[in-house]
Amino acid sequence: MAETLTFSEKNKGWTGESPFTPGGMTSLNNRFFTLKDGQLYLHNDKENPVVCNFYGEQFTPRIKTVFNDIPDSDKIFKTLITEGDGKWKAFVETNFVKSTVRTSEFVTKESREFAYLRQEESETSTQGGAVQGIGNISTINNLIITVGKVPDNTNNGDALFQVYNNESKFIGIIDSHTKTTITLNSIAKNMIPRQGYFCYIRKVSRIEGAEIRGYYMEVTLELESTGQAELFAINTNAVKSGI
Repeated sequence: MAETLTFSEKNKGWTGESPFTPGGMTSLNNRFFTLKDGQLYLHNDKENPVVCNFYGEQFTPRIKTVFNDIPDSDKIFKTLITEGDGKWKAFVETNFVKSTVRTSEFVTKESREFAYLRQEESETSTQGGAVQGIGNISTINNLIITVGKVPDNTNNGDALFQVYNNESKFIGIIDSHTKTTITLNSIAKNMIPRQGYFCYIRKVSRIEGAEIRGYYMEVTLELESTGQAELFAINTNAVKSGI
């Protein structure tokens, strides 16, 4: 998709991108105009309540930044703090992990919005406390699977996986369990549990997964509220990793 890049003489660099491709552009008296299909458009009209709408197509505002203090050290990123208005959600990515912060998870503290970073959300990650091995399947009786021992921290709603041919296969969601059996609410489509193969349980990754670690953290904020919004600052609290 074609985009329009923004260059700032003051900042000596490229400061943004916009999802529109005008036929021409100009500015007059601090107003920015573009031409598209023979029509004239005013972009920075503060009196217009409709924002991020280019030539009749509505877009979602996004702002991306990178935290990279002490770039030669691994860090654990703990929080995300924004200063401004509007309802933002965040997509977080480091050189190791990915996660998100929902708008409902930001808490207003004085003039700032504060949120704890959730854990790694990748479904393939085996770091942190999201994954718990339970050994090989002993017997299979419809939706009831018997193993050597079901871990004490197993909860109804956890997902059950099996490993064979060096691949992890989703079996189903745990409906109930005892110390040696797991009852599923259903078997995943095209999945046949296999006796004698290793299984593991996966909990909700963003709660039980790995910490947000990395050299850097890239944050993309996406505006969920409508109307105009301002963002003055983005910050994070991070500590040096001891590993």
